[in-house]
Amino acid sequence: MKRLAGIFLVSVYMFSFAELHNLLKIPVLFEHFKEHRQLAPGISFWSFIKLHYLDPIVVDDDYQRDQQLPFRDTDCCVMTATSVCECLQLTVEIEKPAEIATEFHLFNEINKPRFISFDIFQPPRCA
Repeated sequence: MKRLAGIFLVSVYMFSFAELHNLLKIPVLFEHFKEHRQLAPGISFWSFIKLHYLDPIVVDDDYQRDQQLPFRDTDCCVMTATSVCECLQLTVEIEKPAEIATEFHLFNEINKPRFISFDIFQPPRCA
């Protein structure tokens, strides 16, 4: 029972931080690894991960296939019920702020504002 609860909690944690469509692409990762194993039999899974995720992106013959790997990019914004990624197009118009008048009011002793509430912030007086 503890094992099942642990698996459930880890699954909830993973689904809350990962995009679901990327988790559905994990079989593509293993298929692409098999393709690389056919081309270079000595490649390890770690070097495959390093090649596709840690090294700089190289546009080569299998670039389109590389783009299908999970967590490769963030091009999908919304996952619909038909498992199709749709991005929301948000347009925001920013208006230029109105000019602020630069008027300065100098206060001298005659028209100095009196804040009676600030009287409590006076230093203590000796009696």
